[in-house]
Amino acid sequence: MREDGNGIIRRMIITLDGPAGSGKSTTARLLAKRLGLVYLDTGAMYRAVTLALERRGGDPGDADAATAAARESTIEFRTVDGAPACHLDGENVEKAIRGPAVSRNVSPVSRHAGVRREMVRLQRAIGRRGGVVAEGRDTGSTVFPWAHLKVYLVADMDARASRRLNQNRYLGLDGDLDSVRENLASRDRIDSGREHSPLVQPAGAIVVDTSRVTIDEQVAMIEEEARMEAERLDALAVPSGKRNRNARMRVYFRLSQMLVRTIARVLFGLRIVGAENLRWREHYLFACNHISYADPPVVGCALDRETWFVAKKELFSNRLFAWLIRTYHAIEIDRDGFDRRALQRILELLASGESALMFPEGTRSRTGRLGTVKSGLGMIAIKSRVPVVPVYVTGTNALRACIARRRRLEVRIGPPVRIPPGWEPEDRKQAYATFARMVQEEIGMLRDDATA
Repeated sequence: MREDGNGIIRRMIITLDGPAGSGKSTTARLLAKRLGLVYLDTGAMYRAVTLALERRGGDPGDADAATAAARESTIEFRTVDGAPACHLDGENVEKAIRGPAVSRNVSPVSRHAGVRREMVRLQRAIGRRGGVVAEGRDTGSTVFPWAHLKVYLVADMDARASRRLNQNRYLGLDGDLDSVRENLASRDRIDSGREHSPLVQPAGAIVVDTSRVTIDEQVAMIEEEARMEAERLDALAVPSGKRNRNARMRVYFRLSQMLVRTIARVLFGLRIVGAENLRWREHYLFACNHISYADPPVVGCALDRETWFVAKKELFSNRLFAWLIRTYHAIEIDRDGFDRRALQRILELLASGESALMFPEGTRSRTGRLGTVKSGLGMIAIKSRVPVVPVYVTGTNALRACIARRRRLEVRIGPPVRIPPGWEPEDRKQAYATFARMVQEEIGMLRDDATA
């Protein structure tokens, strides 16, 4: 029995990003209320850290002091008079965090990598079960790259400054239009230019210009998008106990996979986490970190379907080995340049309903650290419109230690990062790079979960 769209909505993650004053907070709060979801104001969390640092007498430019304030403070949302209110160490600070001192210092504080790491960890914990409308500047690109609906709000400076001034007056704060405008322009420069989690339009986000529409109109517009996406996902969901027709395998492939998985489990203690994230009628482009030659068979045996994988051309120099890996769907790629033929082959396979596995860092990591995901992954994903499933493997570079159970052999499968139907980027090159960074963020999240 299929779940109706409302059931999907209750588990959805919706992100609203955009510059200060674009209407994120009001829109997100009303949208969450209409859909019955939790409202997550990530901007308020950074403001709370700034207030905590201010009360400690810390310098906003001191990364260590700001990180300590973020790590040692308890930040949570409690319902006050029917609305969520930010609390810092048990105190309602909803008004205090909107003051001019916090507004002036929140951008310098929030650009510190340690502060962002602590807040992103907390935000992901809040959204772990879904059912969240999150608003901020990096919620769709960094915090929840797999969000079911990503929205990017924009507005002209006059509209943004006027809204922020009215908000300040409502809270009983002083100020004039020019000072508000100056503060917003300064925040734009810092938010867009910071090294960690800069303000960017997430790949796949729908853009809503709020300059000349009412709050009710923009909320209604986004609510309609959310309900349409919920209905689309409802049609794709595979009910529990039902066979997923997209997870098909030929007999020889299934037997080989069972053999490899059994050996990996018995000998190395293989653990597979997140297989439920594949319960959709979709085919996928899997994107995995790469630490060992054992990655393709170990990751391949953890997936629920027959999967093609990309392998460097040097592996095909031995005829016997080349025959073997071609039998198990290896696609030869030349890493010395742009291999147009390999790219075309991957796109053809995805277009025909096949799934593929890539190691988008481009080479094995000798240290085990996660490298940079190449923008080519974004290009393939956006060209093909096939969802990308991030995967994190650990232990394949220490199989002897896995035998002795001193290390863990584990494959973690994340939720799909989707490009919505009909979405077209204004700047394709930028969108490819942004999408690749989003997948890298999610692989990093899987790594953090594996090492927690």
